[in-house]
Amino acid sequence: MASPPPASAAGPAPPGLPELAPMLATLGALPTGAADWAYEVKWDGVRTLVYLPGDGTVRLVSRTGRQITAGYPELAAVAAPGLTAVLDGEIVALDERGRPDFGRLQQRMGLTRPARVRAVARAVPVTLMLFDVLHLAGRSTLELPYTERRRLLEALEFPAPYVAVPPYWPPGRGETALTWTREQGLEGVVAKRVASRYEPGRRSRNWIKTKHVRTVDILIGGWVPRDPGAAAVRSLLVGVGGPRGLAYAGSVGTGFSEQESRRLAGLLRPLQTPAPPFEDTSAVDLTLPVRWVRPVLGGEVEFLEWTRGGRLRAPVWRGLRGPLGV
Repeated sequence: MASPPPASAAGPAPPGLPELAPMLATLGALPTGAADWAYEVKWDGVRTLVYLPGDGTVRLVSRTGRQITAGYPELAAVAAPGLTAVLDGEIVALDERGRPDFGRLQQRMGLTRPARVRAVARAVPVTLMLFDVLHLAGRSTLELPYTERRRLLEALEFPAPYVAVPPYWPPGRGETALTWTREQGLEGVVAKRVASRYEPGRRSRNWIKTKHVRTVDILIGGWVPRDPGAAAVRSLLVGVGGPRGLAYAGSVGTGFSEQESRRLAGLLRPLQTPAPPFEDTSAVDLTLPVRWVRPVLGGEVEFLEWTRGGRLRAPVWRGLRGPLGV
């Protein structure tokens, strides 16, 4: 994945504050036995740098460098009087059990008209989860170790429920963090070296993210060829058993190699049928050259969660299952 553009892509930072880009974590196995790692929840939301110039205003910049302040007016509460800082965090929308729900958050994303923003904000409030401080009271904190930056952050006061500074697990508690986040249905854990500095704009191995993933058995009900000759698969349309037949579960476009993409196309071409096998195709993008097939090929898909609409979120192909499986 390409590095995000610098925060300056959204315009200059407020006077007296540096223009920065967020530090990124590397995907990997959680280092649970080492004594030099602390552990945080991996929040499922919109990564945000928070600029507080000290005049009671706030400027929110997304990971991709866009200014998103107007979309989240309730987060103006983070601008405590006299607080001058650059903070790092994640905007989340919580469900009825207090867990981040990305589907709910999507209702807030991209809104620009103030009246519409206010109306949706009443129905879908958000919380800013803060986990780092990059600049505070006129000086950079980038070179300070993680534990010292956390100490400074935790000493600040913010109004609940709009802003929170969630606690972290200390060294030696990695397995506890992994188990607890899995039981709570959270996305995963981020391990951070306790002595590490903050590295703006870099994907660093001083931060390791580990995601909890699920798997599900599916049936292939359609596919989109990658080329006019239908020699390779661009994406698979998959389904699971529903009350009235095969329920459409989403499109899977990652996880297969070039070799498997061509093998799947060879298996699917003879199964073509004129009618879709899904009980409902209203969520299928029919502007694509979809080819329907008899749902006789089964496979396994890895995913993060089920959306409220019954779709697989972030699905990744794991392989065929059954006699033709690998």
